[in-house]
Amino acid sequence: MEIHTQQCQFCSSKELKNILVRQPGEADKVYVECNHCGQFVASYVLAPLGYYHHGKGYESFLRSVHRSGEFMSGRNIRKMYEDRKTAEINKFEEVLKRLK
Repeated sequence: MEIHTQQCQFCSSKELKNILVRQPGEADKVYVECNHCGQFVASYVLAPLGYYHHGKGYESFLRSVHRSGEFMSGRNIRKMYEDRKTAEINKFEEVLKRLK
């Protein structure tokens, strides 16, 4: 696993802002702007079900599933959410350990 802390390629600041853009019929996209110098740093296209917002709960996850066009049973979606939540917490803790 490679882990990188993103920084601005213009001023080397690590103070960045993620801007989430959602348009009907298109994948969610994130634009990254430098808070220090205001330059465009990067953009990311999120895969279907690629957006997980910790702390926003199950309803936020359901909106992500709805936007992706995936349709499945309520039980399967709830299990997917719980699995994703656990996996993301564990991965985040691993990333923080590797950054130290």
